[in-house]
Amino acid sequence: MMNIEITLEEQLLTEIVSAGKSRGLELAQIIREALLVWLKRNGGQQFEQEWVAALKQNPDEACRAEDWLESQTWSEL
Repeated sequence: MMNIEITLEEQLLTEIVSAGKSRGLELAQIIREALLVWLKRNGGQQFEQEWVAALKQNPDEACRAEDWLESQTWSEL
């Protein structure tokens, strides 16, 4: 594990510490969780950007939209 030093605005730090106390969390725990959430979101955004780029290179044909709509229809059993 590595220690890092960050600078936070006083108001933000106060809000984080206050929210953490009410949940029994330390500042370091909150920061680790926030960074993990950021990484997951960033990974999702990267996937989305790659997907959009792939669609731009190989656009789907509008005439196939009906095929997709039919395949998404659920039958009642």
